[in-house]
Amino acid sequence: MKKIFLTLSLVSMIAAVILPALVSAANTEPLSGCTVTNAARLGNNCNAGPCVFDTGNCALCCTLNTVYTVTDWVFFILMAVAVFMIILAGFKFVTGGDKPEETAKARQMILYAAVGIAVALLARAVPSLVKFVLGGS
Repeated sequence: MKKIFLTLSLVSMIAAVILPALVSAANTEPLSGCTVTNAARLGNNCNAGPCVFDTGNCALCCTLNTVYTVTDWVFFILMAVAVFMIILAGFKFVTGGDKPEETAKARQMILYAAVGIAVALLARAVPSLVKFVLGGS
């Protein structure tokens, strides 16, 4: 069972790394800017829609937009994994019965899930930190 779970985890991680590269490689038109999708969170200086690099602070807007997008994905993935781990740990608690090693594993899983939730919440704070460091408004 552990080998199957490890194999599935490894395959999904590899797919998560390779698939975006394959999808972006399919785009054949040259990059002339970016599309700002988080304009409401970026502030008044960044308008929603296509952004051309010849105008003012477009590079900052594109960078911050990318940071927001990546941290949103990290947040949602980590929260989903943490919820799955908490459900699995609860199942181990219920089915563990009087086996102390099973309940210890379940407690450890809940601790790891709590750490995952803390990291996910920190991922939501990263864009504000990057925005502050880069001088965004």
